[in-house]
Amino acid sequence: MKKLYYIEQESFLRDLLETMCRQNEGFEAYSAAEGSDNLYFFKDLSPDFILIDWSTVESYQEKLLTDLTEVAQIPVGVTKEPSQQIPDSWQERAELVIDKPLEVKTILRKIFP
Repeated sequence: MKKLYYIEQESFLRDLLETMCRQNEGFEAYSAAEGSDNLYFFKDLSPDFILIDWSTVESYQEKLLTDLTEVAQIPVGVTKEPSQQIPDSWQERAELVIDKPLEVKTILRKIFP
């Protein structure tokens, strides 16, 4: 079972991705509206992939990046608006950067090829 952890402030997008995972056997999705204190969940759930919305985490991105070093074995992806730039440190950590709007039908294939 592939586990995805998604940090996104927009409940609609969280719900949509969770629904897509439920419809595809072999996938589980967990989500949070913010990610400033999620290190416990990263360690406890041991997701196969962490997907992070840049607009959601930008204000505390340095702390989150530090937390992610504790779970360096878990791949990370970032969703962002096309006009947004993410810092080099995040470019290095992210295995996948996806511009919004998200193509929900193909996002799981991008994350779990």
